[in-house]
Amino acid sequence: MPIERINPKEIYTPNKNIYTQVIKTTGSTQIFLAGIVPFDQYQSIVGIGNMQLQVKQVLQNIKYALRSANADMTDVVRINVLTTDVDLYIQEGAPQVVDFFGKTKPTSTTYEVSRLVHPDWMVEIETTAIIE
Repeated sequence: MPIERINPKEIYTPNKNIYTQVIKTTGSTQIFLAGIVPFDQYQSIVGIGNMQLQVKQVLQNIKYALRSANADMTDVVRINVLTTDVDLYIQEGAPQVVDFFGKTKPTSTTYEVSRLVHPDWMVEIETTAIIE
């Protein structure tokens, strides 16, 4: 199933090359992940007060969740990032997201929120993937 990632030259360049502007796919199976948070498998919070560690754990959890649906990061077409500090996320978390997705960056929207469900969470990422 081809996934075409497009950054039209007629509109602005993605901020810090973190995401892709447009994704076109012919895949037929959609995978929706809930907001993935920085819990380990025992529901202990990883990286309290540390954006880098929290993003790393969230991405690891996304990897495991995708694998459970026979998908991987190259199948991801959209992420929504909710964070309690956009500036800190852009500085310390977004570079990990860029590394995680490599050349297969999904579309992305980032929101700053006053708080997530648990007061020690700094980031939560919703993910959509498409496979054949």
